[in-house]
Amino acid sequence: MKLTIFTDEPALPEVRLIAGEARRRGIEAKILAPWDVSLPPTRELESDVYYIGSNILNRVSPLELLHRLQILRVFDEMGVVVNPVEGILNYSKGHLTLKLRSLGLPHPETLITENVEMAYRFAAHLLDSGRNVVLKPLCRGRGVGVVMLDRIRSRRDLLQFLTWYNRVHGQGVFYLQEYIPNRGYDIRCFVIDGEVIGREKRSNPGDFRYNVSLGARAEAFQESIYDELAMEVAGAVGLKIAGIDILPGLDGRAYVLEANCYPGFTALIKATGTPIHERIVDYLRSLRR
Repeated sequence: MKLTIFTDEPALPEVRLIAGEARRRGIEAKILAPWDVSLPPTRELESDVYYIGSNILNRVSPLELLHRLQILRVFDEMGVVVNPVEGILNYSKGHLTLKLRSLGLPHPETLITENVEMAYRFAAHLLDSGRNVVLKPLCRGRGVGVVMLDRIRSRRDLLQFLTWYNRVHGQGVFYLQEYIPNRGYDIRCFVIDGEVIGREKRSNPGDFRYNVSLGARAEAFQESIYDELAMEVAGAVGLKIAGIDILPGLDGRAYVLEANCYPGFTALIKATGTPIHERIVDYLRSLRR
């Protein structure tokens, strides 16, 4: 079997773990970055499975995006792409919001817009009603660019901040969300092919963001109470491998916040002892045509 791991972050620990495990099993595994690939394809690009190991589409110029999209289409013709190309193309917080809305699943009140005046009115309405607002980039991970607007002193400051944020983080699109009062932690469910194979509880007393990369503490979460919800969400957004982040609210509801297409798992391994990279390779090996 031949496996290609396609990533713009070849040094990621997750990428190295998967490549190492695949090679340990006798799988011919190689790591390719977008700048290693030229089109039209040659036989050297042939693989049975192409695992997309990082967010290769949403942090680049429009022309790089078009080129990388074409690479994914070529891979899809030559073998099996994981996650599926359609799921990768749709990957964004905005797509998740629309899917959750159509399914009727708990999700914070959210606005997605390119219009700064609409963003301003939405944020001002929530703030005036005593609720907090979280501003997020549409397609970033690890808590990068996620801020709460609780320290905005005036409506003029709010408008100025939104304008600044759009230039630095938003890249033209505002994603604003009501902050949900919660129990001080969230739950990450790691889904592979429709099954939850690991869970972690993440807490961060010094920050409202529960990302391990920002200093949150991860520990094993044994209860399966969110498994069904996580599996439903992963299926709805078209992801075979996903990290589903669920926030238990003080109102007793479980809010889905994220469906990660490129979930990290080193903290989950450390917290639970579950060899996530081995489970991923099990799944990738099962896809050989």
